[in-house]
Amino acid sequence: MSDFLTSLGIKIPDLAAGFGGGVVNALFFQRGKPMDVVASVVGGAITANFMAQTVGRLCGTDVGVSGFIVGVTAMAICQGILGAVKSRMQKLAEKTPDA
Repeated sequence: MSDFLTSLGIKIPDLAAGFGGGVVNALFFQRGKPMDVVASVVGGAITANFMAQTVGRLCGTDVGVSGFIVGVTAMAICQGILGAVKSRMQKLAEKTPDA
């Protein structure tokens, strides 16, 4: 099973740390709606799965610590990334002449 998850790019320790960070985010920011809690926890876990090792290298922290931090801040990270992509797409659209 572990080989299968690894082949999918899933790292259980990173996922678990992000899950914990997402739970703390949901509790700390008092997310009241069930879907908000699920989004916080799942978003934290998935974001940490793919970003924990990079953040750990950049910050000089253990992967578990960085996974937890990414999990807590995942909603803001994702909003920032999506905002940057949207801004970039708008700039490219402005430079492209109409057909």
